[in-house]
Amino acid sequence: MTVADRKQLAGEIAGRYGIRIDENDPAFVVANLSQHALKEASVELVKQIEALLKDFEGVVTRTQARAGKYLGAECREQVTAIRSELQGDILAAGTRARELVEQVQRVNTRAVLIRWISIGLLSGLTLLGAGVWIGAHYQ
Repeated sequence: MTVADRKQLAGEIAGRYGIRIDENDPAFVVANLSQHALKEASVELVKQIEALLKDFEGVVTRTQARAGKYLGAECREQVTAIRSELQGDILAAGTRARELVEQVQRVNTRAVLIRWISIGLLSGLTLLGAGVWIGAHYQ
């Protein structure tokens, strides 16, 4: 503490409390000692806080890594479940599509069969009718 600081502080003490203190008073030595001790204690406290912050950052980093690992495992499980469900849906859709194709083929086969039988019968009747007509006119 400089002489000017002591004079200013002595004036403040005199004004506030009505006590006259000289700038060479032993109270200033006690104040300087207290200030020095406080400074050393605050430096030590800052070091402890910095060490604790480093420890905390390490814990946070490990926690983030663990949380990321758990989240990744959970995501993999969910993706696997979704994938198996999609596979089941795809298989069901494939089976249903196969059934529909078979139904369409059966319907088309039946329709084609009926069409050819009808054409055959009409052709046969036409030939029979033509034969009867020719036989009746050219005898």
